[in-house]
Amino acid sequence: MSGKPAARVTDPTACPLPGHGTNPIASGSPNVNFDGLAAARMTDKSACGSPITGAVASTVFINGLNAATLDSTGGHGNVVIGGSGTVIIGDTVTR
Repeated sequence: MSGKPAARVTDPTACPLPGHGTNPIASGSPNVNFDGLAAARMTDKSACGSPITGAVASTVFINGLNAATLDSTGGHGNVVIGGSGTVIIGDTVTR
């Protein structure tokens, strides 16, 4: 399998800031869903207020924003630690 699980609203992030800990992605696409949950994208925020800022898909865009995946990173140094079990987003073409 090439790629990583898509990140969605409610998927957990691990934030290193004191008192933040594990918290869910809180915002996402208004009209793209994976497994019935809003797709997470660059700039969407986790419950601690940290926007997704890096390690996003470079070739998959949702509403004009890079798609977030497992291991995407946030402004607080947090990392997405959960994702879809059925939607995989990848930047590599496999044949």
